[in-house]
Amino acid sequence: MHLAVTLERLDRKCNVHVEREELRIPYRETVTMAGQAEGKHKKQSGGHGQFGVCHLRIEPLPRGEGFAFHDEVVGGAIPRQYIPAVEKGVIETMAGGGVFGYPVVDIAVTVDDGKAHSVDSNEVSFKMAAATAFRQAMHEAGPLLLEPICRLEVTIPADSQGDVLGDLHSRRARIVGTDQGDGGFQIVSALAPTAELTRYAVDLRALTGGRGSFTAAYDHYDVVPEHLVAAIAQAAV
Repeated sequence: MHLAVTLERLDRKCNVHVEREELRIPYRETVTMAGQAEGKHKKQSGGHGQFGVCHLRIEPLPRGEGFAFHDEVVGGAIPRQYIPAVEKGVIETMAGGGVFGYPVVDIAVTVDDGKAHSVDSNEVSFKMAAATAFRQAMHEAGPLLLEPICRLEVTIPADSQGDVLGDLHSRRARIVGTDQGDGGFQIVSALAPTAELTRYAVDLRALTGGRGSFTAAYDHYDVVPEHLVAAIAQAAV
């Protein structure tokens, strides 16, 4: 309600038109097993064409490790000057979204083979070939959708504890503990998906008659339950 009133005033008094968007949850993707694929990029349109082939292996890294790239090409199958283009193609494809349409994290990529043409090969060719290989390998490697988890600390009147705990459970929260606060208040600690907390300030006030408060901070990423994956992937389209 406060937001709606503020936007109306901006429009009426200042002639400032504001566009609103729904909050976007920063989902991520990773893989659960090794996968591999060969990517080819070939284009001929008169004069010099484009040609590049690279073979990639991918495998999961521990949660939070980010990204690692390894060059194991031997015998000059891919000329040294094109290896950075392969890495760039992988990084850009990871950022653009994997199988579910969200950025890919915690993955190691190894380029171990490929082919080049003395005339038609260039950086763009190997960048495109790497992107194709990475997308194909992702499908083989057991892709997994991850969601951000927040650490919550909720301060509530003791007589509201049952309602608040029930509400947290409905939000897929895991209760970490409860402590006695001052003045008859209880402090509930929990881990909850960020996606379930977009309206929590409003709902907590309703549950506690305006007497509850909370703090939330990012804690880690965890696996999205399988029954929710399809809907989240659809939202990324």
